[in-house]
Amino acid sequence: MSSKKELESGMFVLHTKCIADEVEGKSSCSSSDGMAVYEKENGEGELVYDATCWSCGQSFTVSQFSESSVGTAFLDGEDVKSATPSKRLGKPKKEPLTRKEVVDLIKEVGYKGNGYRGLKDEHNKFYGHLTKLDSQGTPTVQMYPETVDNKVTGYKMRVLPKDFRRGGKGRTGIGSDLSGQVKFQSGGKYLLIVGGEIDKVSGYQMLRDSQIARGQEDFAPIAVVSMTTGEGSAYKQVAAQYDWCDTFDIIVIGMDNDDAGADAAEAVAKVLPKEKVRIATWSGKDPNKMLVDGHSRQFLRDFYGAKELVASGIKSSVGMMDSVKEVLLSTKITLPPYMRIMEENMRRAFSTSGKIVNIIGSTSCGKSTHVNNMGYHWMFQESLKPLVISLEKTEGEYAMDMLSIHLEKNLGWFKEGQDAIDYLEKPEVQDLIAELEKDEYGQERWRIVDERDGSIQTIEKQIERGVKQYGCNIVIIDVLTDALRFLPIDQQEKHLQWQKMFVKQGVSIVNVLHTTKPRRDKDGKMIKTTEYDALGTGSFVQSAHINIVINRDKMAATALEKNTTEADMPKCREGTTGPAGKWVYDPETRKLYDSVSYSQETTVKPLSGEVDF
Repeated sequence: MSSKKELESGMFVLHTKCIADEVEGKSSCSSSDGMAVYEKENGEGELVYDATCWSCGQSFTVSQFSESSVGTAFLDGEDVKSATPSKRLGKPKKEPLTRKEVVDLIKEVGYKGNGYRGLKDEHNKFYGHLTKLDSQGTPTVQMYPETVDNKVTGYKMRVLPKDFRRGGKGRTGIGSDLSGQVKFQSGGKYLLIVGGEIDKVSGYQMLRDSQIARGQEDFAPIAVVSMTTGEGSAYKQVAAQYDWCDTFDIIVIGMDNDDAGADAAEAVAKVLPKEKVRIATWSGKDPNKMLVDGHSRQFLRDFYGAKELVASGIKSSVGMMDSVKEVLLSTKITLPPYMRIMEENMRRAFSTSGKIVNIIGSTSCGKSTHVNNMGYHWMFQESLKPLVISLEKTEGEYAMDMLSIHLEKNLGWFKEGQDAIDYLEKPEVQDLIAELEKDEYGQERWRIVDERDGSIQTIEKQIERGVKQYGCNIVIIDVLTDALRFLPIDQQEKHLQWQKMFVKQGVSIVNVLHTTKPRRDKDGKMIKTTEYDALGTGSFVQSAHINIVINRDKMAATALEKNTTEADMPKCREGTTGPAGKWVYDPETRKLYDSVSYSQETTVKPLSGEVDF
């Protein structure tokens, strides 16, 4: 595999005839060998190709090249010299191979590799690897099956020794399962993840031969898989298979022994259960090189001696500035505009370097309303993807809340459900709904765990999965108190320790906490809730980076008073404690205002109705 730097700048592949006559808007060019084709890696980890003709000086994009006669022939592994414009029909997304096509291809090509790269035919056959031989019996092309949901959809093609072509047979790419995953569906003790298909078979062969030599032939083979894409996107494909990887007790990551391999191993490790991961450092370049060189015993020592992904915890003062700079340069995430005073107190909110933030308040004082607005702001203004652990609301209820915020219309105020549905089905509203579902890059805005009866261990696992598999980068637990309510103090403390370790990965957790029943003085005036009124172990309050306490008098005489929340920050490690503003809620539009801004905004109509938070 080419280095990432080489791929980003484009690596020369071949000279061929110019395709200018096939591309609309380009000047004619008759050069038969002036066009240079360059290989690059796209954001999905696929190899793509663009071109520049040095005869006519015109350049061609990835799509222009791939849809040309030359590109079509090249990507399909054919002779580009014989490519004719008649072949240029446009390349639709390839359909998955049918069962018959798979069977026919296996019959046509076969598993026999004549010992190529030291690999035994039985192990090539085990993984379904096909090898084309020329008339002298020399391997010329290898084809690796790719699966989706355990069904073969296509074959990745490798023109030997190392010429990968996007396309192959059928449907392939980053959406595939890990290569070889289909062979190990029941989990087990060990999983080895390597960088490429040949290393996969090599590792499996050395491990299996070792089992047989020790009289363990009846033992289940050790699972060995690889990526189907480039090292730069390896972590994405592994993350998509998080659940399957988690069925193994020990996950060994063994990428190539070079800088690119080390970077890929580090990225892959971050999307897997930390406690299960071990990193193998090969004594040779990669598993196949060790096999070919006769270093199988050393490979086994490297595999079984893989180091656990646990830091010593003891750091030196030497080089401390790198750590200081990392903290100082960590991204700060802002708060909704109506929380401007709180944001100022925090010195521009909190960083993404990992914080525990508690939102504390009594029942129905508006905690969820405010945390939902924070989440909405982060989605649209900070490009964050929240993972919401909803212990009170269903997926539908949460989505309705977010829609109400986005549409600036309280969907709960419709007297009839069908009236609300009719409103939501209006074309202009549908456009807004689509905007909330996905961002400008087509990515989902949030993930929600609709969980109301799971154990705290289940919730921890769901959080790990949401962050590592789905790329969520901030966690909201609403309401954490519900999950901890009936647990003994030692188990609550254990979960707190889990949170403290988890946020070290750079993901902040926002906990919503209930308090004891609000109290009133002898005159009937509400006594303000403090952080010490939070239910459960006091360690959550003591250990958090930021504590936000909100108070609201639900029994106030006027709608304005009833819908005004007073915020305080009794704890803010990197900012200023004290009063953090007053927020006014408009129940009809679901909008929130800083109280000063609300009083100054003449266009705002007075709050109406008795419905509040």
